[in-house]
Amino acid sequence: MKEEIPNIINEPPAKNSLKLRKKDEKYGFATLFLSGKQLPIAIKRGKGAVLEDVDGNRFIDFTSGIAVSNVGHCNPYVIDAAKKQMDNLIHISQHIAHYETHTMLKEKLAEITPGDLKRSFLCNSGGEAIEALIKVSKFYSERDAFLGFTGAFHGQSVAAMSLSASSSGWKFGFQPLLPCVYHAPFPYCYRCPFGEEYPGCSFQCIEFLHKFLETVIHPYEIATIIAEPIQGEKGAIVPPPEFLPELRKICDENDIIFALDEVQTGFGRTGKMFACEHFGVVPDLMALAKGIAGGFPLGALVGKEEIMNQEMGHGSTFGGNPVSCAAALAAIDFIIKEKLPERAEKLGKLALKILKEVKEDTEIVGDLRGKGLLIGLEIVSDKDKKTPSGKLAERIREIAMKNGVLMVGQFGKNNIRVIPPLVISEELLEKGLNILSDAIKKVDSEAKK
Repeated sequence: MKEEIPNIINEPPAKNSLKLRKKDEKYGFATLFLSGKQLPIAIKRGKGAVLEDVDGNRFIDFTSGIAVSNVGHCNPYVIDAAKKQMDNLIHISQHIAHYETHTMLKEKLAEITPGDLKRSFLCNSGGEAIEALIKVSKFYSERDAFLGFTGAFHGQSVAAMSLSASSSGWKFGFQPLLPCVYHAPFPYCYRCPFGEEYPGCSFQCIEFLHKFLETVIHPYEIATIIAEPIQGEKGAIVPPPEFLPELRKICDENDIIFALDEVQTGFGRTGKMFACEHFGVVPDLMALAKGIAGGFPLGALVGKEEIMNQEMGHGSTFGGNPVSCAAALAAIDFIIKEKLPERAEKLGKLALKILKEVKEDTEIVGDLRGKGLLIGLEIVSDKDKKTPSGKLAERIREIAMKNGVLMVGQFGKNNIRVIPPLVISEELLEKGLNILSDAIKKVDSEAKK
């Protein structure tokens, strides 16, 4: 008999989860609990797109561990590759010797990344990949400044945080950060910083950028312009199709490195292997992580030959771990063989269709956007005024969780992300979306009282 998913047998958060959470709060890093991102449940196991907590509840996963488990939780191909590697070599360090999985992964990344990105540095995370990007950019260009965008999130290290501008809360208490970092408005069309509406906006965000380079900092002082092709942390903000090509043009005209952070958008998540393919651009440097290794910790900086082929001070003892590299090779092969980018595109269209109906039927979904299975909903208390409501968004996530769907969130933030594993069945995706839709309708009804 087929087991029903989701299956809630003890209302979450239940006894065992609360017990473990209490102990974690005693010994753990307090900011994990205070951020509001962490769900109040404890996960015991995962398989595919299903997670089970320590109280026996089984949930549909709409988080993918923050866009990591693209090939599904505990993918058997990834597990098999990791186990075989563990029988032979767990660690040696890329600074000590060459090893097969390390070299093979760099070769594979050269094959699957767009354009002429032929060299890689392997590390442990997206934040480390951004750190490497910053150092390579400065060393190669002999320039000091960086230009990023409002709404961007690039990591939690001091340097990566300096490039980020998604929330001042991430930076509070850590000033001074990296100097010579500037930010320009990202084309967040739902909340256009110039008060315009696309496409009749004369593309003010690009015009602003040109004026910025004329008046604030000379382009010849900028080492790198860095952007996320689709902003993930801010709720799947997709720029107009002209934006990234215009950035590429500005970089080419001024000998600036064009860098893309594909940490959240890479490896099939948006309906392409890499999100930059939607916009027809190839960066000079690209940061990768999250979905690269089926859940194992791994990051990579890939780049053009002339930029990456230089002798400079950088490294990582654990970076490119043999087991993580073996897992990544298996995960990438699985993504290609199972055509997960194409699958994400198809299922993403279905998801947007279902969610569009609830957006039109309620007053609290202000915006719906995304590509593939990176989808964002913006929750508002007033649709006309676009008043953001983190409180309503939190209530939606709470109701969805109690009914068997887990979603990533952050206390006080009004966006909801739908980022399930790319292996999720159409049936399970529809079930999860219907539960989410019902939660939105319930909160919409509560808000009207």
